[in-house]
Amino acid sequence: MGLLGKQNRESNSHCSQTVIAEGGYIEGQLKLTCNIQIDGQIKGSIETDRSVTISATGSVDGSIRAERLIINGRFLGKVYTKSLEILEHGYLEGEVSATEFTIQKGGVFLGNSKNVSTEEVVNLDAANAKKTSKPKAKTEQGKVEQCA
Repeated sequence: MGLLGKQNRESNSHCSQTVIAEGGYIEGQLKLTCNIQIDGQIKGSIETDRSVTISATGSVDGSIRAERLIINGRFLGKVYTKSLEILEHGYLEGEVSATEFTIQKGGVFLGNSKNVSTEEVVNLDAANAKKTSKPKAKTEQGKVEQCA
């Protein structure tokens, strides 16, 4: 089929993973329906109904709302997730609301944590879906830069 054929549209209609490459920098708000791997830097908020992975070279300063969060890099801020895992080289400083929270040997957590039920996470996700479905009068756009 051609570039704009039905088969091509269907294969592009799903998203498997977004990658912020090492050396990349994003400032702003990311709303995704797919997994994201962060090898670079993000300052702002991330929302996805899938997984966020912060690799050993990655860092995030802001807030994350995701189904699952895996940290092997550096995170400063607030987390709301069903499953949080801090790996051996992971560092998290901030506030955590999670159903499951695991810290591997060598991982660092500084801050406050709150255990929330799966039902609370589902209810909050539904409330957020209603909020985000309303049109906004003014939208702030994030800045994207490539570091040398």
